[in-house]
Amino acid sequence: MIFSEIKNYRFPVWITVFLCLLAAIPVFIVSDFVFLAKICGVLLVVSILIAMNYWFVVAKNRNNIVPRVVLNKNDLFDLSRDFKSFSSMNQEEKTVTLNRIGLLLSRAKFINQDYKLLERRQSIQLAFLYLVENVTDEFQVNSDWIFILADTDIDSSQFKYSISSLDLKNKLSHS
Repeated sequence: MIFSEIKNYRFPVWITVFLCLLAAIPVFIVSDFVFLAKICGVLLVVSILIAMNYWFVVAKNRNNIVPRVVLNKNDLFDLSRDFKSFSSMNQEEKTVTLNRIGLLLSRAKFINQDYKLLERRQSIQLAFLYLVENVTDEFQVNSDWIFILADTDIDSSQFKYSISSLDLKNKLSHS
């Protein structure tokens, strides 16, 4: 979008435009320029729509809002097949878990030992394991978090969550 990097609102400029267009409508009607009054009305509505779109984009940029990743039916099928504990959850627990997985996928980075991004299914598996191992009522995700899936031993102090491929395979077969 055009406004993706803009972070200031500039209300006075927009309000001035709205007031001028709004004031022009009755002036044109009294002066028997009804067509110009209609044009001012249309311009007022269009400018308000543009301003609202602008303000929403700026608010999103200022607050660093990142929408969560929505899991599709294939992801849910894979998750149910990979983890029997997910299948046994009630609907409310599943909804909370899926929303938290979506937040993790949108904010955290999931990499392998070569620092390349993981496939979607592996990322979902790591996110689910992290959630199961760190169950809390207060769930906060930091955009600096890095989850790693490694084949060899690594220094896990620089990562939020690390697991070896062998451990992941064992957890998948026992779930």
